[in-house]
Amino acid sequence: MRPLVRNAVFVAVVVAVGISGFAGGWVLKPTSSSSGTQTLWVVGAGSLAPILPSFVSSFVNATPGVSSPVSAQLYEGSSTAASSLAGGNQPYDVFVAADFRTIPQDIETPAPSVASWEVVFASDPMVLAYAPSDSALAGINGANWYDVINHTGIILGAPNASSDPLGANAIFTLELQDHAAGLGGALYSRFFTGAQGALAGPTSQTSYVSEDVAGTALSSGEVDVFLIYRSFAVADHLAYVNLSSSVNLGNTSSTSVASYQGVSTTVLSGTGTKVEKGAPVLFSLTVPSTAKSVALGELFAAYLLSNTTAAAWGHLGFVPLAPEWSDRPASVPAALAGSPPTGVAPLPSYLAALL
Repeated sequence: MRPLVRNAVFVAVVVAVGISGFAGGWVLKPTSSSSGTQTLWVVGAGSLAPILPSFVSSFVNATPGVSSPVSAQLYEGSSTAASSLAGGNQPYDVFVAADFRTIPQDIETPAPSVASWEVVFASDPMVLAYAPSDSALAGINGANWYDVINHTGIILGAPNASSDPLGANAIFTLELQDHAAGLGGALYSRFFTGAQGALAGPTSQTSYVSEDVAGTALSSGEVDVFLIYRSFAVADHLAYVNLSSSVNLGNTSSTSVASYQGVSTTVLSGTGTKVEKGAPVLFSLTVPSTAKSVALGELFAAYLLSNTTAAAWGHLGFVPLAPEWSDRPASVPAALAGSPPTGVAPLPSYLAALL
């Protein structure tokens, strides 16, 4: 999927912090190329389509000799992107995933691997975006949302869990709310077929829609509600309600992670299937070894992880981590080591156990 048109307010915010960061002198001149201009190739989660291009733009504007046209940026499901990277012959200098398990499981471990580390930099809780013009949703809020949508005629939008972690996270959110409210699975079964934990299929009240067109699906009436990351709802100006931390996959404490792990779904994987368990929504990045320019990828990654962009991430609905985490801290390139203001720490053991 190609990036959506960005909102000017957020472009301005990112450009402002980007310029101040470069003015502060944290970034070095990019590695020179024979042509005098380098192209930055970026692949990211589909939910970053209205967000990451603004960061790319501010980086390019402040870095002489670097460009990154729309044709050099791709936004699609993290699992799909990882599969493409694992297949080789991909030019991307930076990969930003919406699930901290994707990089270690899909492109670090298969042989030959195309990445040797990841940095986990922000959490992003799930919210329920909705069409405010829909009278059936009048009065919806964080306390009653599951009662309001648990009725015939309400259409839920979500990606396919087998191609995009957001689809699985939508399922986990419904399962967690089922447990929290003692609904006996009624909320999950309203929107998905099969037993909880099994391979889920959409009922007549669910439409598989990729998150990059969530706003269009809601405004057109194709769907009434959409379980999505808060950052996307903020960036795309969607009406939404916040969900309890017990169900929104936004809490990174060991107690919450243990609770999230109590729900699961089955997804297609290669020629078979695999079981995915709930986990906090944590965004991470890496520089693939197959990058067109590893040096340029590291330069952009350092920018995304720096204190100059932390405010912009927060403004967009993310919760930046301090310190940031890595599954393999010793392998994080030296070019990135000094970028995060509080450094990079090992991934907590209770999260590392999920990789």
